[in-house]
Amino acid sequence: MPYKLTIPGWHPARLNDLLGHWSIRQRRKRSDRELVAFYALEQRIPPATGRRRVDLTLTLARRQRAGDPDAYWKSLLDALTAAGLLRDDNRQGVELGRVAFARGDCPATVIELEDLPPIQGGRRCELRRRDKRWKRASAPIGAGNRRVGLRPRHELGRGR
Repeated sequence: MPYKLTIPGWHPARLNDLLGHWSIRQRRKRSDRELVAFYALEQRIPPATGRRRVDLTLTLARRQRAGDPDAYWKSLLDALTAAGLLRDDNRQGVELGRVAFARGDCPATVIELEDLPPIQGGRRCELRRRDKRWKRASAPIGAGNRRVGLRPRHELGRGR
């Protein structure tokens, strides 16, 4: 079931607004978190139980310019996660939807949240970091080491 969170007179902080001094960034993000949490409680939007798709519609006032569509996500996703409307703002917890711009008399933000089914199946891919203490030797050595063809760096000497 889709939920619609409407916040009049507000847009999330853009990414460029968050670049700069850390105290200004924290103040803007805190303001966004508090505002989203307040309107979520007021409009009785339930907390997330799984993945959700987030669509964003920004209503621009007269003579107001639209920013880049991807500039609004960082602060908005952090605010939604802090309010409990998203379980996490990573790829397992959220699917980014569309960003639309509309014209109106005053600025407003409409956030549409839609519950998604959990990801089924799929292979989990893990990357392993190569152990830095081992370096490939020029000649294969016996299976006494962890990997055939590898020798500890201290056995190879400096120039190799």
